[in-house]
Amino acid sequence: MNELIRIAAQSVGAETCVNVHKCPDGMYNKCFVLTMDDGQEVIAKVPNPNAGLPRLTTSEVATIDFARNVLGTPALKLRQVWGSMELVEKMNLCLDVVRYQSAWLSVAFSQFGGLYYTRDIQNFNSQQKGHLYIDENGNKVQNSRFTIGPITSREWLDHGRADLECDRGPWKSVYGYYKAIGLREKLAIPTLDPLPKQTVMVCGPGFYQPDRSKKLSAAEWYLLIFDALLPIESESITTPCLWHDDLHDENIFVDPNNPSKVTGIIDWQSVNLLPLIYHNPDPSLLAMTAQNRKIWTALNLEEKVEAVRQFHEKALFIASRKVMLKKVPKAYDAIEYQQTECFDLLVLARRLFEFGEAHFHALVVELREAWAGLLANNTNTNHTKPFPIDLTEIETDCQKAMRGMQLMSDFKARLGPLWPDKDAVGHEQYQATKSALLALREEIILEFGKAEADKIEIARQWPFDD
Repeated sequence: MNELIRIAAQSVGAETCVNVHKCPDGMYNKCFVLTMDDGQEVIAKVPNPNAGLPRLTTSEVATIDFARNVLGTPALKLRQVWGSMELVEKMNLCLDVVRYQSAWLSVAFSQFGGLYYTRDIQNFNSQQKGHLYIDENGNKVQNSRFTIGPITSREWLDHGRADLECDRGPWKSVYGYYKAIGLREKLAIPTLDPLPKQTVMVCGPGFYQPDRSKKLSAAEWYLLIFDALLPIESESITTPCLWHDDLHDENIFVDPNNPSKVTGIIDWQSVNLLPLIYHNPDPSLLAMTAQNRKIWTALNLEEKVEAVRQFHEKALFIASRKVMLKKVPKAYDAIEYQQTECFDLLVLARRLFEFGEAHFHALVVELREAWAGLLANNTNTNHTKPFPIDLTEIETDCQKAMRGMQLMSDFKARLGPLWPDKDAVGHEQYQATKSALLALREEIILEFGKAEADKIEIARQWPFDD
């Protein structure tokens, strides 16, 4: 820590650090505000064991710099005022967010990967050759300060993937990027131990039973079909772009005197230059909750207040989509593609080592019927590429997997706010969540554990124990 403080002071030309203050942080770093003898403040991060590769933070800093100074995005809490804002204020805030999103899409980068300062990755064979990006006027722009290097997304680091010797980019084509995903999973499945427990479905006797051979077959299938899944007719949503995927109310800062104006966006740590179809075009703060279907006159006062809130929430979401269609049509096109099973297969392929293979297999079975209609498979008007996968004996396994996923989905609905979203809960909910999950495990064992061996196996594969 002392060395970090010394370097922080040196980085801003200060003599000494006079105060260290712990500030709120996320899952991957401990964060501190360091106050220098001349009054300057510096944010310092100490990585947690799960932080990932050493160069991840250097990519974050370079990405913030590029977004702020080249694209005009400030990188200085909406949560404190969002609940009290009027609907029109929220709509104006969404318009401001769209303005930044439009700026992000105004440039098309030359490669897929992470954005870095050139000086920070001189030891990697990924220095920029040629232009860095193409601006909104079609000009090829070179910027010697920045370069595109290895990717920093969590999926390339989690569950031991950080130690894999695999292609981490940069990639010149969207096909190279998506092929690298399949090769990474194909390498991880037989190499990394242990296999992660399934958090998206109930597994055990009578349900789907994951193993390495099933995961490996999914990775091999993916490599046979991934090129046909991409929207070749929409190049604008498959070119490398900068985009922030997690615009929720703790990552957006606003002007306290005008909460409709964005003054800062944080959490750029895993932002990479990827195709728009990879990203989440909708800001997270606009997610809709389930609508109350009761008749208005049957609601009590509290339920009516909640119903009005949900109505405003839905109205805001619909309005923001209309604004997106007009102001950021590329993002709207990406959303439309994300409603397809082709997109679902690309998403599942990114996590085959953990949990995606059963659902992937099930969707491939359905893809067989739609295969001839995919544009990428029609090399000319008279010839369609044959479906490249033999689906013998996979249907029964898929049915068991879907049964387990439905059961886990029911559990999630029953637990409501106690459910460990992203495998984490707040400190104040920990004991209640742990007790609720234990009760669910015992319920499964009681209902489906026909023999003692079955009970032991169900308990072993339950993913929510210490």
